[in-house]
Amino acid sequence: MADNNTSRLKIALVAEQRSTYLKLGYTNEECAALTHDGEVKAVAAGLESLGHDVTIVPGVSSLVEHLAAGKHKNWDLAFNMAQGFHGPARESHVPALLEAYLIPYTFSDAATMALCQNKANTKIILNHHGVPSAPFMVIPSEHLSIHATLPPEYPLFVKPATEGSSKGIDRFNKVNNYAELELAVQKLKAKFPGQDILVESFLSGREFTVSILGTGSHSRVVGIREHIWQTFPENGYHATEEFASWKSKLSEGCLLRYNDAHDMDDPQVKAACQVALDTWTALGCRDAGRVDIRFNSDDADAIPNVLEVNPIAGLLPGHSPLPASAEENGLSFEALLTAIIKSALRRNLPDSPTWGR
Repeated sequence: MADNNTSRLKIALVAEQRSTYLKLGYTNEECAALTHDGEVKAVAAGLESLGHDVTIVPGVSSLVEHLAAGKHKNWDLAFNMAQGFHGPARESHVPALLEAYLIPYTFSDAATMALCQNKANTKIILNHHGVPSAPFMVIPSEHLSIHATLPPEYPLFVKPATEGSSKGIDRFNKVNNYAELELAVQKLKAKFPGQDILVESFLSGREFTVSILGTGSHSRVVGIREHIWQTFPENGYHATEEFASWKSKLSEGCLLRYNDAHDMDDPQVKAACQVALDTWTALGCRDAGRVDIRFNSDDADAIPNVLEVNPIAGLLPGHSPLPASAEENGLSFEALLTAIIKSALRRNLPDSPTWGR
């Protein structure tokens, strides 16, 4: 295998493409977490521009075929962009296979991927480490009604426990009373059968997405963006959005835009970055990704709470927050890819203290 100067490598780029599943009849919302075709092309082109030989492996089924045929034996590295499609631990499927075949790969391991996929389990670990997240309860999938103790006061926010990309999120998720809570839970149980429902205190303050590069003590913030909520016309009046939905993330209605938070002297920007880094290391995240932070109020002493951890973040240049915010802070797309590869190779060198991690 090549060393960590990232000289010419044979790289397997593993990613499901959204268009493949749309052609099979799945909806835009069901495919929201999958990589955009342009994203795979951009990463492949970026890796090739750095001198690497790239083989595109379109998802876990194709990976199984490559492994069974022994085609993986010449790979120096797998660049994992696979979000998975089925099951509550879907983001861990590809890393688990790569681990079983001793193939070095980018981004977090299977255990961390499975942990971060489940928002309730993530919150339990963060609470253990003293990292703030909103008070919560879980309604197990087999419960037909609400039996657990609710967070102390309304409004509350209701969401599926193992979805990403704001799937299942619309206006009904913020609830102001028990009747609205029951209705929201019923809607989500119908839409996501067999999945636990997470109920947490609604966080009313500023929201940031913090982009992180590196692993462990080598981790650093490479960019931070603030979510700005906009108004939009609907049925002759303007409604105000307070949080992202899957539609806003797909730019249907332009409900969300980002503001680059360059002012590192802003106490809330500093606090968001620190909580994001604490989260990243506590969960064992690796190489690059994002942590979404939201404050519990607009007060000066507001507390930054972890909303979600993205151990495998989007990499579409000019669109995805990670490469966009990194580039705005002086790190080009090619430099970002190189840093990710170096981080992955560092732990896969036999003399590395993180060998095998």
